[in-house]
Amino acid sequence: MITLKQFQFVRTYTIRALNQTKLDKWDFIPNGFSNSIRWNVGHIFITAEILLNKAEQQYDIKNRKWVTFFAPGTQPTDWTETPPSTEELIEALKMQSRYIDTFFAGKINNKASESFIIANHEMDTVDAFLQFVIFHEGLHAGIFKSIHNALS
Repeated sequence: MITLKQFQFVRTYTIRALNQTKLDKWDFIPNGFSNSIRWNVGHIFITAEILLNKAEQQYDIKNRKWVTFFAPGTQPTDWTETPPSTEELIEALKMQSRYIDTFFAGKINNKASESFIIANHEMDTVDAFLQFVIFHEGLHAGIFKSIHNALS
């Protein structure tokens, strides 16, 4: 249960930080950075969707078409279509937060549907996946705040 509370804490922080970013900065990529604020926000969302579906295959991936914009290895410079708007991304984060809280209640200690290895770290429980999602979100929230500061 504490992992879900941690997730909610981090997501609230992320949304608060996004509400403080200037909208005209969302698509710039300053020197020294590989991606924009928009990409980092979408990447937080889509990575959580992908990983949590591995944790529990009944977890329904929302906005599946966003994978082409925000999956690992993608970049805004490669986009050929219009990405989701700022409002769509923030609303998706809010909805995802509510869904995760409801969906994973009582499932934290379950064995994952599929284990996943990053570097030499194996995630094989729902809790391990959620903890990684929390770490990943904090990492990218720091990056988009750094991009915002570099552009200010």
